[in-house]
Amino acid sequence: MLYISLYGRITDCMKDVLRRSVAEMIGTYIFVLFGPGSIVAFMAAFGAALSPSTLFFAAVTFGLGIAIAIIMIANISGGHVNPAVTIGLFVSGKFEGRMVLPYIVSQLIGAVLASGTVGVLFSYGVANKVLFGATVPGSMGPWAAFLGEFIMTFFFLWVILTITSKSKNTAVNAAVIGTYVTIMIFMLATISGGSINPARSFGPAVLSGILLKAGYYQWIYWVAPILGGALGALAWKYMYKDRSKVHM
Repeated sequence: MLYISLYGRITDCMKDVLRRSVAEMIGTYIFVLFGPGSIVAFMAAFGAALSPSTLFFAAVTFGLGIAIAIIMIANISGGHVNPAVTIGLFVSGKFEGRMVLPYIVSQLIGAVLASGTVGVLFSYGVANKVLFGATVPGSMGPWAAFLGEFIMTFFFLWVILTITSKSKNTAVNAAVIGTYVTIMIFMLATISGGSINPARSFGPAVLSGILLKAGYYQWIYWVAPILGGALGALAWKYMYKDRSKVHM
C-alpha cells in the first residue's frame, strides 16, 4: 500500500510539472508569435521601415501579446513566459525551485516553435530580412543595450510582484504587465530592441542563426534580464519587508 501511495504521489507530481510546463510553452509561443512576429509583419512582409507608426503598432502588439498569454495560462502556471521572471521569482522565494528548469526549457521551446511558425507564415527569406524579429544592440552600442535591459527588467519584476500581491484578478494583472511591456518597447526599441526576456530573444536568434555570432551580442539578452530581474525581485522584498517563501 505504501508503494502504491508513493507511486501515485510521484505520478501526480509529474503530471503537475508537465501540465504547468506545457502551459508555459504555450504562453511563450503566443507571446513570441505576436511580438517578434509583428516585427516581421510590419517591417519585412509589408516593406515598412522603422518609423513612429511602425514602432507604435509593434509596441502595442507586444503588450497585447503578453497580456493575452498571461490571461490564457496564469491560472495554470502563473504565466511567467520569461526565464528572467521565473528566476527572479525563485530568487525572491516566490516560486518553487523544482519548477525552474522545466519552466525555462518549456519557455525556450515555445519561443523557437513560435519563430518557426513565423518563418512558415511569411517564408524564411522574408522573416530573415529582419532576423525573425531578433533583438540586437542599437546605435548606442552593446553596453547601453545591457544597461537598458537591466533597468527595465529590474522594474519589471517589481511591477509583477506588486500587482500580483495586491490583485488576484488575472485580467487586471495582465493589463498592467502588458502596459509595462508596451512602454518598455517604446523605451528600448532603438537601444536594445526591447527584450527583457531571454526566451523572446532566443527564438528569433536561433531561427536567424545569430545566436552564437559575436557581433550580435546575444549574451546581453540573457545576462542583463536575469541579473536585473533577480535584483529587482530582491529589492521589492526588501522595500515591502516581505518574508514569505514558497521554495520547494
